[in-house]
Amino acid sequence: MSKRNPNYLPSSSTFPSVQHPHAPIQTLDPSIWCRLPPSLFDRILHFLPAPAFFRLQLLSRRIRSLLFSPSFLHSHILLSPLRPSFAFFPNSNPSSLYLLDPTSLSWHHLPLGPLLPSHMPVTPAASSAGLLCFVSLTAGPKTLLLVNPLSKLIAYLPQTPTPRLSPAIGLSVGPSSLSVVIAGDNLISPFSVKNLSSEMFFADTTPTFSPWSLSSPLPRLCSIEPNRMVFSGGKFYCMSVSPYAVLVFDQASNSWSKIQPPMRRYLRSPTLVELGEGVGLVAAVEKNRLNVPRSVRLWGLQPCGHSWVEISRMPVDVHARFYENCGGGDNTGAFECAGHGGLISFVAGTNSEVLLFDMLRREWRWAPSCRYPCEGGLKVFAYEPRIATPAIGLLTLAS
Repeated sequence: MSKRNPNYLPSSSTFPSVQHPHAPIQTLDPSIWCRLPPSLFDRILHFLPAPAFFRLQLLSRRIRSLLFSPSFLHSHILLSPLRPSFAFFPNSNPSSLYLLDPTSLSWHHLPLGPLLPSHMPVTPAASSAGLLCFVSLTAGPKTLLLVNPLSKLIAYLPQTPTPRLSPAIGLSVGPSSLSVVIAGDNLISPFSVKNLSSEMFFADTTPTFSPWSLSSPLPRLCSIEPNRMVFSGGKFYCMSVSPYAVLVFDQASNSWSKIQPPMRRYLRSPTLVELGEGVGLVAAVEKNRLNVPRSVRLWGLQPCGHSWVEISRMPVDVHARFYENCGGGDNTGAFECAGHGGLISFVAGTNSEVLLFDMLRREWRWAPSCRYPCEGGLKVFAYEPRIATPAIGLLTLAS
C-alpha cells in the first residue's frame, strides 16, 4: 500500500507559477506536483509570491506547517517576489478585508473579525510592508493595532499621549524597524479640535523602543483631514485642505514643511499616492469658467521636492463611466485611490467598481466585480501581502 505524498493537493487545485508581474497566470499539473520530493516541494514554495498561499495553505497541512517555520519564513523573505496588491474594506464592515491581486485580477476574502478587538471600534488607517494599521474610533488618546492578515499576528502600540479625534496616520515598516506618525485633530476641549501637533513612534532592534514623542508644530493654516499618509525617501506626506496643500514631515530633521499642489484652485478630492519610489497626486480637475472638461489627473512630485509634472489623465470614455459612479452632478469627486508599485487603484463613492491604472503601460482597465458584500462603498489601501513581517516582532505580540 503506497503512502500518500505529504505534498498532495486535490486534483482540482492549481498552482500559480513564479512569473513576470504582467505575465498570464500559469498552472502546474497536479499530477506532477504531488510527485515532487518533499525537499524540492519546499524549495519551490520559497519562490512563490505570498498571494499563492491564500488557497494552498487551506489544501495541505505541510504548507500550513511551513508558515510557522522560522527557517522557511526567513528564506521566503529573501527569495519570494514581491507583488503589489490592494486591500479593500467595506465602509459598512471594516473587519472584512477584500484583497485584489492586480496580476491575476482575482479577489480574496480575509476575515479579520477574530483578530480585531471586540471591546472598541477600530478602522483601517494605514499599511506598509505586509502590515495593516488600525486605529480606535473613540475620541481621546488613540490605540493603534498592527495586523498581518496572512500570519494572523497582531501587535499593539502604546497608547498615544495626546487626545485626538480623527487624525491622519502614516506607517513605514522596514526589515528591522517601524515608524508611525499621527498628526492633527487635537482635542482642545470635548467639543473642539484644532490642528496643532503631531507625534511619532519609532521601534527598531534595540532592546527598548522609544515612546511617542512630539514632533515640531504643524505648519500654520493647515487643516488635516483623517486621510492616510504616503512615505517616500524618509519623509511622510499628507494633504491639507482649505486651502489645499501638501504637508511634509522629515523624520531626520523632525520638522514639517509645506508644498503647493498643482492647479490647487481647481482640484477636487486630491489624494496622495505612492508612485514607484516617489510621490504622486491624483485629483479631479474642474475649470468650468475656462471651459475645460472635467477630468481626473495624475501628477508626480519631482526629485527637487517642490514642483510637479503631469503624468497622465483619465481617458474621456473611462472618465464618463467613473464620473457616473461618483454620482454625477455638482457634488462629485468623492472617490478613493491608492498607489503601489506603478499601479493605482480607484473606487468611486458608494460604488464598488474598481478602476486600475498601470503607469508603465499607460493602461486603464476595470477590475472584475468584487463578489463579496460591498454595501456603502469601499476604502482602499496599497498592500503588499507578506507571510513574514519581522517588524511586528519589535512590539509585544497580542495574545
